[in-house]
Amino acid sequence: MKQELLQLGNGAHALALQILGNPDDAADAVHDSFAVALQKPDVFDASKGPLRPWFLRVVRNRCIDLLRRRREQESGIDELTHQSADPEQALQFEQRDEDIHLAMARLGSEQRQIIVLRDFMDLSYAEIAAVLDIALGTVMSRLHRARLALRKELSQHDD
Repeated sequence: MKQELLQLGNGAHALALQILGNPDDAADAVHDSFAVALQKPDVFDASKGPLRPWFLRVVRNRCIDLLRRRREQESGIDELTHQSADPEQALQFEQRDEDIHLAMARLGSEQRQIIVLRDFMDLSYAEIAAVLDIALGTVMSRLHRARLALRKELSQHDD
């Protein structure tokens, strides 16, 4: 289990960063989640599903705990970087990434979380349902609404 958890570190940090908006807080949340998982390995029940959604749910819950404590508006997304030999293309990628970053920051926390879990972390709908503790149909409808909201935010920026 320890090796599997280590492989989840980057994805867990991306989720925590998205929820908390601060790299240091995100690292703390992931560290605390690793500690919980490693100190109490019997808490994870493989018969209830795979390790990945379970661990991401632990990370999400830890982030929510941190948010409750600090009671601040959060925002943030992983910086997307692009390697390109063409400076003009690199500038376009950078501008697009900034547009996405700003549009994501204007979405609600639930919408950001579900977009990150599906589109950035490539979790299945079933895994997202397990992480967020919601029904599969709810995942689909929330994801659809979140994508529409993101599209609206991006189109308003283009105007």
